Amino acid sequence: MFAFFNAIASMIDIVVNFVVNMFLLLYTTISSVIRAVSWLFLCIAYLPGWLTAFLLVPVALAVVFQVLNKGG
Repeated sequence: MFAFFNAIASMIDIVVNFVVNMFLLLYTTISSVIRAVSWLFLCIAYLPGWLTAFLLVPVALAVVFQVLNKGG
């Protein structure tokens, strides 16, 4: 009888840990994207004005793809 309640408590523990870890992963991913994009704009601020327009979009896309781990 106690094994049954222990199994139910273990199942609830697994579900709660999964939900908590899912929200932590979401928070980490969003904060990583924000840090990567802010670092990108800080680096681009040091470039000359004529070069900024040509590099802003491709570099921003490359950073986002690398953060999402879909880049080469």
